[in-house]
Amino acid sequence: MGLPGLIATVFLPWLLGIVWLRARWLQPDKIAWPAILGYGYLAGALATTLVMRLLDMLGVRLGFFSIALALALLIALGFLASRGVAWRKSGDGSQLAGWRKFAFIALLVLIATRLIGLGLEVLWQPLFPWDAWSQWATKARVWYETGSMASFVPPDIWLQTNGAFTDRAPHYPPAIPLLQAWTAFGLGRWDDALMNLPWLMTGIALALAFYGQARQWGIAPLFAMMFTYFLLSLPMLDTHVALAGYADLFLAATYGLAAFAFFHWVRSRDVWQGAMALVLGAGCILIKQPGIGWALTFVPALWVALAPRHGLIGLAVSGSIGLAVALFFGLNGFNLLGYSLKFTYTSVWEPLWSNLMVQDNWHLLFYLAAAALLLSLPRLFAPTYRAMTVVVVFALAFVFAIFFFTHVSMWVSDQTVVNRAILHLAPMLLFYVMVLFWEAPPSRLNNVSNSSGGSK
Repeated sequence: MGLPGLIATVFLPWLLGIVWLRARWLQPDKIAWPAILGYGYLAGALATTLVMRLLDMLGVRLGFFSIALALALLIALGFLASRGVAWRKSGDGSQLAGWRKFAFIALLVLIATRLIGLGLEVLWQPLFPWDAWSQWATKARVWYETGSMASFVPPDIWLQTNGAFTDRAPHYPPAIPLLQAWTAFGLGRWDDALMNLPWLMTGIALALAFYGQARQWGIAPLFAMMFTYFLLSLPMLDTHVALAGYADLFLAATYGLAAFAFFHWVRSRDVWQGAMALVLGAGCILIKQPGIGWALTFVPALWVALAPRHGLIGLAVSGSIGLAVALFFGLNGFNLLGYSLKFTYTSVWEPLWSNLMVQDNWHLLFYLAAAALLLSLPRLFAPTYRAMTVVVVFALAFVFAIFFFTHVSMWVSDQTVVNRAILHLAPMLLFYVMVLFWEAPPSRLNNVSNSSGGSK
C-alpha cells in the first residue's frame, strides 16, 4: 500500500468527521469552515478508533481494507446526511488591507513554517519518548501484527495467562495505539516514525479549530490569527507534536475543542456547538484515564449555565459537601481515576513556578493569563463569562488537587509530569484569555483590538 495507503489513513477519518459534522440536523451552515475542518479531523479520528473496536468485537480481522471499507460506508451515509448544507465563509485575511493584511499573511506563513518543521520531525524522528514506547506503541505493534485487539493485562496476571500481553500501563484506553495501528495498516508495514502522523494532523486540526472558533466568536481576523500563532508557538505543545507518541496532545486538543464549543454554546445555545461540546467532552474519556476528570470539569459549568441565578450558590454548597466527604475518606487514602489520593499536602510550588513562569516551556502564556484575569477581574463572574470562568476554575482545581494531594507530587518535584498535565488545559486557557482581551473595556484594550482589523 505504501504512500497511497498512508494518505488514506489521514483523509478517510478526516472526511468521515467532516461529512457527519455537516449533517443537516446539527445546523452547521452557520459554522465557519476552519472550525468544521479542525473538529472534523479530531472527531473522525476518534470515531475511527470506535469503528476498529466494533470490528474487533464482531470478530473481523483488523486490516487496512476492512477498516477502510467500514469508514467508506459511514462516509457515504454522512454525505447523504449533509446534502444541501452550504459552506459558510470565515471572513479571513481578504477583509484586511495595508499593514494588517501583511501582518495576517506573515503570521500565517510563520504557522505554516512551524507545522512543516514539526512534520519533518515526526517523519524523521524514531519513536523516542519513554512512555510512547513503553505503554502506547506496545499495544499498537501487537494489534498491528495480530490483526486483533489482543488483551493486555498486569504482569502478575500475564505470568499465569496464555495469549495475553503486558506493558507498563495495560489498563489505559486503546484509542491512541489504535490510531498508530491504523496508520501502520495503511502503510503496509511497521514504521515507528510514520505511524505517528496523527500527531501532526492533530496539531493542524487544533490550529484550524482555534482560529475558526475565534472567528465564530466575532474576533477580528488578525487578532484571531495572532492568538493562533501564540498557540502553535508554545514550546511544550510543539514538543508533543515533534516527539510524537504520548497521548497528552490528543487529550489537550480534544478537551480544548470541547471547551471552545461549550463556551459558544453557553453564549448562543447553538445546536452544533452543543453537540461538539458533548461529543468531544465525552471523547476525553477515550484517550487517557485523567480524561474522565477533564470531562467532569464541564458539569459544574453546565449547572451554572442552566441555572444562572442559583447555580453559583448551589455549586458552593455542593462543593463544600463534596470536599468534606473527600476529606473524610481521604484521611486514609483512596484511588480515583488511577491516582492514589490522600489528603496530605505536599508543597510543589517551587517546581510549578519554575516550569510555568521561569523556564521556556510556555513562553509568556501564564503571564498573559494573569494579565487578562486582572484586567477582567470585575467581570469574570458576570453572566456573559460566568460558566466559562467556572470551567477554568475547576480545570485549575483539578490540576491543583492532583499535583498537591496525590503521588503525582513527586513527579512534579522531579519535573517529569508537570508540563504534560498543564498541556491538557493550555488550549482552553488561551482561548479564554483571548476572549477576555478582545472584550476588555474600551478604555483599556478594545480600541487596540479594533485597530488590528475587523469588527465584532
